[in-house]
Amino acid sequence: MAYNNYSNQYPQLQNKVILNVDDNEMNRLVLSKIMQNAGVKTIQAENGAEAVKKLHDGLKPHAILMDLEMPVMDGVQASEVIRKIMNTTIPIIINSGLVSPYQKFKLKCLGINDYLEKPYSIKDIFSKIVKASMLVNTI
Repeated sequence: MAYNNYSNQYPQLQNKVILNVDDNEMNRLVLSKIMQNAGVKTIQAENGAEAVKKLHDGLKPHAILMDLEMPVMDGVQASEVIRKIMNTTIPIIINSGLVSPYQKFKLKCLGINDYLEKPYSIKDIFSKIVKASMLVNTI
């Protein structure tokens, strides 16, 4: 991957905090590096249960990038806990290989804000995060 400094292209993302939830360590690492190059801090979680615990412990990210299929607690289960039990409106962007129309409907009913379907471009990632980060106040 070529090094790019995205902070000049996406100044509105400077100092934002993103919770990156994915069971694939390489996916987390790559996304974290891309985010770092835009001045975004990423907090990592390898499944939905870990993400829920971090939020319960007081983490207040500007947005959550959530993989759909993970062991322990998947993206749907975690999103349901975040929305219905924790009653938080932190923007959630589902990150998955394929989201069927039925899944999109179900996730929309859960309060999912957006979808990022793999394979995606860096521009796709940043545009979704910019859109999501406009929904919350800066911490």
